[in-house]
Amino acid sequence: MVKRTILLVIGVLLLALPVLAQDEAMSEPQISYMICDWGLVTIEESTEQPPIFIDMTSPADYSAVEGTSFTVSGTGAGLFEGNVIVEVSAPEGDTIFQGATVLQAEELGAVGDWSIDIDLGELESNTKIFVTAYSTSPEDGSTVAYDSLYLNANSQFGLRYVDITTPYFSAGVNHSPLLIEGMAGGAFENNIIVEVRDFDSKDVLAEGPATVQTEDFAGSGPFSLELAFDAEPGQSIEVYAYQPSMADGETVEVSDIEFAIVSPLAQSYDRILVLQRSDPILGAEEMCSVAEAEFDNTNTDMLVINDVAVLSTRSMMPLVNVSIDAAGSSVCAAPLRTRVTRDGDAFAIEVYRDTTEPIPCTMDLAPIPVRVSLGTLPNPDYTITVNGQPVE
Repeated sequence: MVKRTILLVIGVLLLALPVLAQDEAMSEPQISYMICDWGLVTIEESTEQPPIFIDMTSPADYSAVEGTSFTVSGTGAGLFEGNVIVEVSAPEGDTIFQGATVLQAEELGAVGDWSIDIDLGELESNTKIFVTAYSTSPEDGSTVAYDSLYLNANSQFGLRYVDITTPYFSAGVNHSPLLIEGMAGGAFENNIIVEVRDFDSKDVLAEGPATVQTEDFAGSGPFSLELAFDAEPGQSIEVYAYQPSMADGETVEVSDIEFAIVSPLAQSYDRILVLQRSDPILGAEEMCSVAEAEFDNTNTDMLVINDVAVLSTRSMMPLVNVSIDAAGSSVCAAPLRTRVTRDGDAFAIEVYRDTTEPIPCTMDLAPIPVRVSLGTLPNPDYTITVNGQPVE
């Protein structure tokens, strides 16, 4: 029988994300959502560095490089023979440079450094260029790791830009108020405007100015502000940040936009499906329909459940998060999924690997932490089972 650990938290946590730390070393994933007519899809993306990746660390994105010769450097891991290919494209899309370098790592698969010298030859001043770094698979030539950035070449000044970093795409957000953060550069008097708009109607729900924190004139730096607005749980919004035009009637040329969902956990759902960001379901054209069909999937390998912890707010309508100490294969490419089915005040949680496609997995039992939120429940008296075992 699974032991149920109850943690009662005083206060209103209706807008908290379903993230429960298993231990101090465990990283917290980013959680985003998609609301379907049948229930909620929760998308979990680990913030840990993936085993195969490329990251460009210099020059900084949107920065300037003096002249047409410069060095691009970065880190990476898990690349076949350490190969890194770097391409530079002109504004029209034509490739004006391509070169290759090798990742320098202490051992196979370890994180290492790479760099490459780039010479673009003749180039007009203040030319916006697009730099990509990638590595390919030796089997089919497909790209297995990728990173990109924009630069202002043959210039002393960085590019004008706005980049919203909070909220991230499809995040569940608070609306009383909503914290908005980002980076911007090249803004007149270092000022930008931020709007929160209804996703469907495009009506502006809130608006406010933000100042780019930089000591340089039209420099690059962070910005942040909080905007409060009225919205219903599950309402789709978009956060729009832009550099205002110099003169009335001019078109806004520099902006960024992010999609978010207003506190989807402030209500309950009859069905919830938790997916990893890499899950093929998320790439389906009719994602909600494919996700709904997953509740009828019988090709499942249930994980071993060692312990369950439940975090619940002390209120008439508690927000309930469940942290599951599961175990399964340490090496397995089969999708890891969690589905929740509600029948009245009873919640059945299933944690499993999808075995529809025959994918070999190791036979060991490695720890696999799983998190899921049941949402805000209208009745504080509820029962939970995890892989058929009651949580008491």
